Amino acid sequence: MWYANMPVDTQSAVIAELKSKLAGVPMFGAEVVEDFVLRVIDSDDQGLPDSMIIIQPGITQEEERSPSTVKERVTLNITLITRLRSFAADLRKARVDVKVALSGNKMGLATSGVVTAGFQPETPMPGEGRGWSCHVMPLQVTYVQQLK
Repeated sequence: MWYANMPVDTQSAVIAELKSKLAGVPMFGAEVVEDFVLRVIDSDDQGLPDSMIIIQPGITQEEERSPSTVKERVTLNITLITRLRSFAADLRKARVDVKVALSGNKMGLATSGVVTAGFQPETPMPGEGRGWSCHVMPLQVTYVQQLK
């Protein structure tokens, strides 16, 4: 069966590694999920923790292609969300904690194929009058995906 020798999905491996690294972020890292932020917020699930991290996949751009590889750049929105009323200081601290968790060359990512990684401009989204407040940290990761 030809599926037996399929290459590793590099983007999924990067997301899995990010989830593992972000699990150590104090107060927010107990729940790290890959999902869409609005879907989580709109679910009104009372079982969700008061603070968590959502990794929301964004745009994937193909940069270069060869017969056996493709170089891609993906934007992953790391979103810190909280229901707590004292959100401002908590979100600022968590922002730094995320940078600590992802410190080092290439954000500390050891996934095979990762070429570069870096944060893009951030978007704080205070939730005055809303149930959730959040801070979005777009992370761009460039990697080489093996095709064969």
